[in-house]
Amino acid sequence: MTAPAPGSVPPADLDLARILWDWQSAHEEPAPADAALGLGSYDIRVADRCVELFRAGRVRLVCFSGASGNFTEGLFPRGEAHAFADRARELGLPEEALIIEPAARNTADNIRLARPLLEARGVRSIILVAKPNMLARGRATLPIHWPGLRADFAAARVPFAGDLAPGRTIRDLIEELVGDAERLRVYPERGWQVRVSIPAEVAEAVRELIRRGYGGHLPK
Repeated sequence: MTAPAPGSVPPADLDLARILWDWQSAHEEPAPADAALGLGSYDIRVADRCVELFRAGRVRLVCFSGASGNFTEGLFPRGEAHAFADRARELGLPEEALIIEPAARNTADNIRLARPLLEARGVRSIILVAKPNMLARGRATLPIHWPGLRADFAAARVPFAGDLAPGRTIRDLIEELVGDAERLRVYPERGWQVRVSIPAEVAEAVRELIRRGYGGHLPK
């Protein structure tokens, strides 16, 4: 048998990871809203999606939130929000439509710290935009820190296990999917997210991937 190439994983592991990706990234086409809230991460294509929504007339404002987190320490010199904002400007987003929240270090912070900035601009509805596998966490976190807000969700246009962000590997992605699935299970018990229904197929995929050694991003 030929050994896997560096950074590659067995096809069976990818199949299990795809179950988690499809569940965590599931969303409907968003309705128009007052603003897009782009959650900071290592994937700058979140900014591209926010600008796409603005150009399509779906939102009138775009807010980027994020300092540095688990995967972005040292990646963006001025933090995630500023890097995303720079990208949005390159794509033509006008300055008057841009809001920057530069201090958030996790998903809860993204929402909690962006909320007053958006409310000050009269925002009563948002489209939360994130890398695909972050959508489920955003959906579960939002009601804790901004209850009653009308919100839809949109993912950056990123394919599963392909066109990875610079510096990321397939193994990194699987560990992230497993860790975030576990957060969706345990964080409601800590009051950090609302409870979500976890399909049996997803729970089994998480257990099997942990058994196969993808436990590098599990919650503490």
